[in-house]
This record gives sequence, structure tokens and C-alpha cells, in this order.
Amino acid sequence: MNRFDRVTSLLLLLQTRTIVTARFLADHFGVSERTIYRDIRTLENAGVPIGAEAGVGYFLEQSYRLPPVSFTLDEAASLLLGEKLLVASLDANSLKDFKHALNKVRAVIDRSDKDYLSSLDDDIEVLPTGSHFPIDAVSWHLQDESEPTESEQGSGSLKVQGVPHSDDHWLRECRSALVRRQVVEIGYAALSSHRHTTRQIEPIGLFYYSWHWHLIAWCRLREGYRDFRLDRIRSFSPQTERFARHNRLTLQQYLDTQPGRDELQEVELFFGLEAARFVGEQRYMFGFIDEERQPDGVKMRFLTPMPEYMARWLLQYTDDVKVIRGDSIKKALQQFSAQLSTHWGDDSKPS
Repeated sequence: MNRFDRVTSLLLLLQTRTIVTARFLADHFGVSERTIYRDIRTLENAGVPIGAEAGVGYFLEQSYRLPPVSFTLDEAASLLLGEKLLVASLDANSLKDFKHALNKVRAVIDRSDKDYLSSLDDDIEVLPTGSHFPIDAVSWHLQDESEPTESEQGSGSLKVQGVPHSDDHWLRECRSALVRRQVVEIGYAALSSHRHTTRQIEPIGLFYYSWHWHLIAWCRLREGYRDFRLDRIRSFSPQTERFARHNRLTLQQYLDTQPGRDELQEVELFFGLEAARFVGEQRYMFGFIDEERQPDGVKMRFLTPMPEYMARWLLQYTDDVKVIRGDSIKKALQQFSAQLSTHWGDDSKPS
């Protein structure tokens, strides 16, 4: 961030808070406190009435007001992405308030930008209940290009990883390519083989699940729709060529064709206090919805398309978890428990 942008942002930040310290501002902008002191003097020399209280911080005089704030297209588009994500985490009233705030943003941007946001709105989808459709370990449900094809899989087994840290790239570039219907050339790294391939794709939408954004597109190399996780895209080059949107599925049409979309099973579990301590972030891998804390444990609700897979996860909690609702989960647990009993109950010793 250059100095002009930082000073402008500092002024906006001062208006959003009653009082801020130099240390807070330095941490926020990633600069030294001495730099913040110089920026404050710059604002003061420009006539901005900034008050200061020793040992407390800086503040704007109450009489000072900034002119109406305008939004760039990228800022407005980022707020739209935020709205999609908040569907999964806000209560109905808070989400309604956010939507009202976003509508105020839409009201002050140019008409062409409004059309841009409306088009983008249809091309973005967020899974509202965690990552149950599908979780990373079984992402072949969406023909995820991060997994090997049938000919490449052999007899490999599914591998479950911990909660990944989002390191998605190219969101801004994806937004632009989607609205402009641009063909994009990408360099993509498959998760399993780490092979890098170059593809020309026709993007139809952005889909958020399993803690990552995924670009859904028609792949000219594979001649089919593919799911590209953004953190595995190594290069992203929009081409001058544009494709006919009516020749491709909409994002919603594509998602409706995927197996498991309408096969989610509601599961209700009760974890004892000791087990609940260790559930942590893993629950989001199995479609966690909500929880209810009780004196002797925690009751949790899930939506999952793969009860057997979830049952394997629950085995580690032994008798400190109970199935309140979910016959398929209970049946799978009984089956796996019987297999374990047979396996570990074999007392035969080598001669």
C-alpha cells in the first residue's frame, strides 16, 4: 500500500472507532509507529482535526465528518462474496441487516457496476452447512480435477486430512472472467500426483465448500465440466476470446446434476463432555449445522451424504458419543464395532 492510500485508509479507520492507539494502527497497516506519527501529522497539516490523549490514543473531533463514501467495483464485489459466505454463519436477523447494508452499497454505485454485480450474483454459490457436499476426501463427486481419474486411481484409498488453511488465489480475476465470459488459460496442480497441466477453460461459476473456493468450468482439454480448487491454480491468464454463455450450463444447473446434492441425511449426536473437547474443527468436515450445550455434554446436528464415512470418524469417541437421530450412522457404527471386536478379539498367537 502506498503512502497516499495508507493515509486515506487511516482517516477512514479513525472515523469507524472512538479512539485508536498508534500501536493498533501500526499493526493494522504493517508499518512502524514512527510512520503512523508521520501520517497523523500529514492529516493534521491537511486540516483534519485529530485529537490525542497521552497513553490512550487518537480520535477525530466530533464535529468532523467525511463526505459520503463511494465504493469501487472490486470493493462492492467483495461485499457480495461476503454476503454469500455469511449465509452459513449468521442468524436470520443479522443476515437481513447485512443484505440491507449491501443494498445501500448497490444504490450508490454506477449502473454498469450494478449490472456487473447482478450477473456475478447468479454465478456464485456457497454451501450453507459446512463441507458436507462434498468433503475433500471424496471430492470425486464433483469430478474435482485435484483427484486422479479412474485410470489413475488404481486401488488407492481415501485420505482424510485435517482442516485446511484457506490459501485461495485469483478470486478477483475469477469474478472478472465470469462476468465477461472470457476463456481462461490456467496452470493447475493435481493434489494426488502434483502434476502440472495447462488448460483452457470456460468458467461458469464460483462454488465455496470444504473451506475453499472452487472455479467450476468447462475444460477444453477434458471436454467436460471440471471443479478447480483455487489454491491449486498456479497461473491464471484471461484470453481475449469469449465463449457463448448459452452453450454452457449455469452454475445452479451444474450443481443440480451432481450426485449427493439431494441425498443429505440429518444426523443428531450427543457428545459427552470429554469427547466434545476434541471434536473441534473436525465436525465441519461432516456437515456440522449447530449445537446445543447441556450440563453433561453437547448435542450437535449434522447433514451428511456419507454416513459410513462419518461413522468411521465417530469410532474414536467409543462410548462417549450417542446417536440420537440417524439410523444409517448407528447401523454403520454397529457394523464397524463388530468388525473391530472380531479383529482385536483374535487371541491366536504365533507359534
